[in-house]
Amino acid sequence: MKITFLGTGVAVSLAEKAQQSILIEDDRLVLVDCGFGTMLRLQQAGYDVTDLDAVVLTHFHLDHCGELMGILKARWLSGAGKLKIYAPKGAESFHNSFLSASPYLLGKLDFGVLELEDGERFMIGSMRFEARKTRHSLESLGYVINGVLISGDTSAFPELYEDVEVTVHEMSLDFGGRADYHTSPENLAENAESVREAYLIHLYPPAYGNREKIAEFLRKKGVAAEFPDDLEVLSL
Repeated sequence: MKITFLGTGVAVSLAEKAQQSILIEDDRLVLVDCGFGTMLRLQQAGYDVTDLDAVVLTHFHLDHCGELMGILKARWLSGAGKLKIYAPKGAESFHNSFLSASPYLLGKLDFGVLELEDGERFMIGSMRFEARKTRHSLESLGYVINGVLISGDTSAFPELYEDVEVTVHEMSLDFGGRADYHTSPENLAENAESVREAYLIHLYPPAYGNREKIAEFLRKKGVAAEFPDDLEVLSL
């Protein structure tokens, strides 16, 4: 399984990063989240929106889904087929609100939405997905994909990491950050006991400036932490 980190940034400008978007490739091509900058990064990685087989969303904050309608419009203009979208509850109303703001697109965009429950399992090609409810400020899901957890936005809690050794995980907060809806180094170390490899993305500026200390702290807790940049590739 090949993971391309299209966007590793956050909702504010940081280090010329695109907002969160992760491309998963096996026998299918799946986009997990699509914050602003996704389409540009997808092209820079050598792909096109017409190559996508599915989009999987963790939640409906714009830094995770803001470019979805742009992707759907580009596929319509390119004559691509129907795109399947997997997302938490609320997906239908989210899409309807976007379309009501752009009525010229009504009846033109070709997509289907599947709203997921906690623990729901599904296949996209040969890839195994399991949705896991996360702890954020609105309905949200993380996804275990062939054993790798993509956390989306969440605070860390033990049940999220069941049977997980490798994670692509948010690290929004620096040391001492209040981990109610996001993750801090201490919060991850205290709750993700099974995790041995963590690819940390979605760092706000204080955490981003402290990457070396965060990596050293987690290393002492038994977690090998890396901070991938946009367009880096991981093969598992």
